[in-house]
Amino acid sequence: MIMINRTLLIPTLAALAILASCGPKTVSTRRAVADDQPDGGAYTEKTVPVVTKVAPDGQVTLRFYNDLPDVAYISAADFQSIVLPGSTMVVTHTGVGEYTLDNAGAKAVVNVNKDVFVSSDFNEFTNMMGLLQPGMANVYYDGMPFVRYKSIKNFPSTATVTLDFAKYGIDIHADGKGAVYFPFATLADIYSDLFYHHAGFNGEKVVANTSVNEVSLARIDPDYNKVLLSKKTRSKSMAEFAYKELCFAMDHFYGHPGRVALDESLKTKGMDRTLEEDLAAGPVIKKLLKSTDLAEYFVGMSGLNALYYDGHTSMDISSAMGRDRSKYEDLASEVRGLQEKHKEVMEAIQNGRASMGGRYQEVMAVRQQRPECYGTQDTYIKRGNTAVCVFNSFNTRAEDAWNAYYAGKGPKPNIDDNKGDSMVIFLDALNKAEADPEVENFIVDITANGGGSADIVMAMTSLIMNKSYLSYDNPLTGQRSIVDYEVDRNFDGVFDKKDKDVKYNLNFAVLTSDVSFSCGNLFPSMLKDAGIPVVGETSGGGSCAIQAMCTADGFCFQISSFRSRLNTIAGVNIDSGITPDIPIANDNMVEITGPNDTRMTVKNYKGFYDIEKVGQLVKAKVK
Repeated sequence: MIMINRTLLIPTLAALAILASCGPKTVSTRRAVADDQPDGGAYTEKTVPVVTKVAPDGQVTLRFYNDLPDVAYISAADFQSIVLPGSTMVVTHTGVGEYTLDNAGAKAVVNVNKDVFVSSDFNEFTNMMGLLQPGMANVYYDGMPFVRYKSIKNFPSTATVTLDFAKYGIDIHADGKGAVYFPFATLADIYSDLFYHHAGFNGEKVVANTSVNEVSLARIDPDYNKVLLSKKTRSKSMAEFAYKELCFAMDHFYGHPGRVALDESLKTKGMDRTLEEDLAAGPVIKKLLKSTDLAEYFVGMSGLNALYYDGHTSMDISSAMGRDRSKYEDLASEVRGLQEKHKEVMEAIQNGRASMGGRYQEVMAVRQQRPECYGTQDTYIKRGNTAVCVFNSFNTRAEDAWNAYYAGKGPKPNIDDNKGDSMVIFLDALNKAEADPEVENFIVDITANGGGSADIVMAMTSLIMNKSYLSYDNPLTGQRSIVDYEVDRNFDGVFDKKDKDVKYNLNFAVLTSDVSFSCGNLFPSMLKDAGIPVVGETSGGGSCAIQAMCTADGFCFQISSFRSRLNTIAGVNIDSGITPDIPIANDNMVEITGPNDTRMTVKNYKGFYDIEKVGQLVKAKVK
């Protein structure tokens, strides 16, 4: 679609009906005091396509102010209509330069003279989770149909969030007719959540993820990244603004799980000063980040992994080239050359990855030694009175089948047709163990589990301990939250009183290793809170959910989110891992064969997989 350009010196009268991604919408404005004069100066307007996967594709009008001719601005009401189709934002002019934004969920006050945003209910103001379940709070949920949101308690119950855009040189504008304009990327940052709801502008079109639990906007529009990669340079004004906007985003929305070396500096000084003062390669990385050359920008973004790499955060936007980089060989070759040139940046990245320890070697150790001990790669193994259930991620591979089942359009997923799905594996193992009169102990082996869906964790913990919740805090609001979920515990497709009757007469335990990360860390945390034994070694940590973001020029990346920093029920951060109730020694090193027949010296995990011995330890602990 061709973009429509209009250069204006004075804004036109505010339209009451604006064509957006969801079709016509009503924008309401109220005037409590006389209108301000429009600010921001001259601008150009462009009407561009809007692409989502659920609403009909439409259009939206963006503004490009003359002092930042390549930086897209959008009215708050228009943005709201894109990410929450059918919704209405009421804008009230309440003082000199001051506007109240009311989107029916909550309110925010914006001062366009001071460039400040204030909300006493930030989570609800930015809540898109109602797209998954009506009435849901802005919580962690992956959309699996056998789990649903129930309630939330916040401590304290309310908190005021102030975003000082002026500190970052980011301007907010008003048109003098009741509309407030933000940089598109800034609003997208503010609204992005834990279901990967996010939006980007690639210079030609707006693409918004309002439906898919997926980081990449290329899942919504396959051409999204092609547009970004079609140019080898960007303007100086865009480069400067993108850096400032990125500093704002990381200073406010990075979740600070705790493991990165310069975390305290990032919290107290922010990204810009930390690069300048506390990282040897930081000034070079900053220069690359502000470069107009695309390849240099790529290397600069990957350099931020020196600061933020925690197992969840990935700042490497060169992933936009995809796995088959032969399509962009010139750009990929230039990036490789710059990596060779800037060895100090690459060394800093490697040092940043040190926060994840020797996890690669331990993954190799676990995945080789475990089947040798179990004698099989099966997901259910029994020895005497002990059964073991094995899965390496909390994955949702049968998501379509589960959705069809709960919609009454398909059979209940089973192990024969969905062998790789974690929920199917777990239910199959539980039912086999419960039906076997010999089995007393049930061990959940997540020693090679690197994480996955929290919904799967919610369902599994519900079956084991008859309750399902998440405990986390929010570094931006300063609140702690406990969120309760409901689970269809008998998996009959209905949430009802019969779910309370489900009970398994087994001695449960979870087997962990340093490889057990993210949800592989959350699962043992919740079980330990409930008194279920943790066996093995301290799990690998990981205390934040993932949030999808876009740079001001449209490239996607992901961070550990501020919205959910996971805690024990007592409020203790779990990033350092869960210590076992029944530790098993593995400090005598052994050699294994690694890739390309290389020899690797690794921990000896064989004691973890002595099923009968572990069963005895669990039974003794439970009794």
